[in-house]
Amino acid sequence: MFQVASHPTSFSLPMDRASMQTTPNLQLPRNLARPAFAEVERSAITAIAPELGSVPFEYIRNHLAGQAPEMLAAVHLLSIPSSLPKSRLPSSLDAPVRPSSNTPPSSAFPTHLLAQMSSSSATSPLYPTHSLVLAAHCTLLPALPPSRPSNKATAVNLPIVPITVPDSATFPHLHAYLHTKRADTLLATLLPSLQQMLPSAASASSSSSRGYVSQFTSEKLSRLAQALASTAYTQAGPQGALQGLMAHAKVVNNLWKNTCALGIFDTELWGVMDLAWEIILAALTRIVESQRQ
Repeated sequence: MFQVASHPTSFSLPMDRASMQTTPNLQLPRNLARPAFAEVERSAITAIAPELGSVPFEYIRNHLAGQAPEMLAAVHLLSIPSSLPKSRLPSSLDAPVRPSSNTPPSSAFPTHLLAQMSSSSATSPLYPTHSLVLAAHCTLLPALPPSRPSNKATAVNLPIVPITVPDSATFPHLHAYLHTKRADTLLATLLPSLQQMLPSAASASSSSSRGYVSQFTSEKLSRLAQALASTAYTQAGPQGALQGLMAHAKVVNNLWKNTCALGIFDTELWGVMDLAWEIILAALTRIVESQRQ
């Protein structure tokens, strides 16, 4: 079983007093700590696709992101159970391919199934994945076992890889982001009550070549924080608002733990986490300040 190292499991991260956002009974780091940068191993890429031996890593990642629609279409053609009993996981699964008039190329089909293991559940959710996507992003994930053609002409053989990560709940969002690179979707998942106020990835691409998160000005962050605080206060009152916002902070923290544990250094991913963290801290500050008045 693949078990990635668990990074800090609480909000007690290395910091000095100047980096703290302090409120009564609340102490959160002002910023999410970043591990030292590391690049993926070239050998991890060439073991899967030898023809990419001299291709820049960023070009590979951008190309994979461009293939996301075809990859998603391929997954939708496969008959794969959503989960299996973790005590009886087979080594592989032959996933039947449904007939289609517009079948994606064979390279778009997943190569493996990740079986997420958790001590709190008797079943393991299954996530179709592409080994090249993981190899191009995850510096701390061991190489997946090689896949092989199915013995059935109308099926895809997918090796099942058990994996344990620090947080089960946020793993599917992180896994989806690595395949789609949809920063807007990830941010909306972290801050669902703000979904209608968040710009789409399409509007970001037309207004900036620097990425999705670069369009968030200080003024826009302030408006989002105020909206988040107001929504939390309206739904649950002052004390409930604090608890609700802390729950948001926990989700971001858990996503951060998985990102660190897998060794992912994607710029937009870190930008989304930093952005969500900044908005949540500002919303918490507004709630606390309103209680002091």
